[in-house]
Amino acid sequence: MEKIIQVVKLMAKTGLFFASVDGIYQEREQQYINDYVSGIEQIGDITPELKGEIYETLDRKFTLNEIISDTRNLLDGFHEVERLSILKGIRSFITKVMNADGHTHPLEHENYKLWKLAFGLQ
Repeated sequence: MEKIIQVVKLMAKTGLFFASVDGIYQEREQQYINDYVSGIEQIGDITPELKGEIYETLDRKFTLNEIISDTRNLLDGFHEVERLSILKGIRSFITKVMNADGHTHPLEHENYKLWKLAFGLQ
């Protein structure tokens, strides 16, 4: 369960970073992230404390280096196939957040390229 909590928090941080990297946290981007968190709640076992921690995460600013470091820390302990699967899930989430407002800002695109490069993804 601990790893699941780490994944949920990382996704919230990553979504927030990419949604606000252009300096504008669009309502549709915010709604997409909130819907993600709500969807996780539907799975179950999300305590009020965990929900509070996730929403506290959404009140902070993060750097790309923090996101990359947190992702690497999360991936420790997983087998290569699992790591790749997690990275693909994060990559998909990032693209959905970036496209939630109907366009991809150049800063979003540049940071996305750097994120993918950090993990050897195309």
